[in-house]
Amino acid sequence: MIASTRTALVRLASFIPVLAVVLLAPGCGGSSDSSSGQTTVRVLNLAADVGSLNLLVDDTEAFHGVDTDTVSSSTTFDAGTYTLKVRPSGSSTNLLSQSHSLSKDQHYLAVVWGRQSAPRLSTLSEDGDNSDISSGNTRLRVMNATIDSGPVDVYLTASDADLGDSTATVASVASGGISAFREFSAGSYRLRVTGAGDPADVRLDVAAVALSQLQHATFIVTAGTSGVLVHGAVVPQLGTLALSKNQQSRVRVVAGVEGASSVGVSLGSRTLAGSIRSPSVGPYAVIDAGTATLAVRVNGVALGSQSQVFQAGSDYTLLVYGAAGSAQVQRITDDNRLPTTSSRMRIRMINGTSLADPLALSVDYSAVASDVPAGSSSSYVTLASNASARVDVTAPSAASPLFSDTDANLQAQGVYTVFMLGGNSVPTGVLRKER
Repeated sequence: MIASTRTALVRLASFIPVLAVVLLAPGCGGSSDSSSGQTTVRVLNLAADVGSLNLLVDDTEAFHGVDTDTVSSSTTFDAGTYTLKVRPSGSSTNLLSQSHSLSKDQHYLAVVWGRQSAPRLSTLSEDGDNSDISSGNTRLRVMNATIDSGPVDVYLTASDADLGDSTATVASVASGGISAFREFSAGSYRLRVTGAGDPADVRLDVAAVALSQLQHATFIVTAGTSGVLVHGAVVPQLGTLALSKNQQSRVRVVAGVEGASSVGVSLGSRTLAGSIRSPSVGPYAVIDAGTATLAVRVNGVALGSQSQVFQAGSDYTLLVYGAAGSAQVQRITDDNRLPTTSSRMRIRMINGTSLADPLALSVDYSAVASDVPAGSSSSYVTLASNASARVDVTAPSAASPLFSDTDANLQAQGVYTVFMLGGNSVPTGVLRKER
């Protein structure tokens, strides 16, 4: 363990050119030239929701049944240009089919990542010269294997280092990008991943990551379910995969109980909201994932307790709504993944009123969601961004909108929720930018 963050940073060596990382381009067909020599490939399956997969080289199945979060054994074949095809195990349908040249006398780690609806395949060279590393040092690079988490910073520090006083070891690695190698002292480090430029936005916190001397390794960031919290994996060159799975979730409390009622919420021994006044939207809090006892109080009176399961890497809204004497609690799973198109944004509505009428959401007079009953959320809709959009929420029995924002700045790559909440004499609308 290093003595301090500053000591570690002083030892950081200058960048060296990044090993070749090829984002495969679409293509078809293939050819090989045995006289050119041999190439060696192994496959790492980090796809979020594909499950076990096969990889074909041209039409020959070279890798079979590579499970999620595992690395296959290596396969050697003639160097050349091939069409690489990724399929779910047991399926004849390609998720991905791309052409790539594999050079002779080289070793490649073929990383399958992303989601089944938008899979990606990247090949990383595993031929760094360990003899170039100074004695006692290690080299590490960072790959951001996400399409909807945004750019990230990675900190390697002492266990008690304050990120606010620290400098990112590797900064601003864009989605789908990879950094150059950094050389520094080998040892055990606390590893934290944050949103780029924001040390308070911690996405992953790993107490100890061991990095061996005279070794090239890659730290790969992968997306959690809801797009904010992330997972990690360290892959030493030609070595064994070490996973760093996130063990946390994010939860917030939203209060919409009539009569400006106060709401308190605790999970196990932890207080999420001591007493917040309706209507209000609380901030996300990071909690340990798993099963916890949820206890809710309205105006100091307990509603009773219930057991809830919170999945690692996921975001949740705990919505407390309804009449003060009969308030209800709903857990809503939030999807804060960024739009995959840079010019678009995502929006939904949560109905936290006590109205009998279902609600409808429109953006620039076009229907986005309809028939959303109390205590529920609409689906997310992806739309073009608009710096001066009109956002309306209506109810069938109301002559005019319950909520209108005639100049909403719905930014590109933004994620938005329109909350309709009880608590005042009429429902209150809150437009919240989640990301």
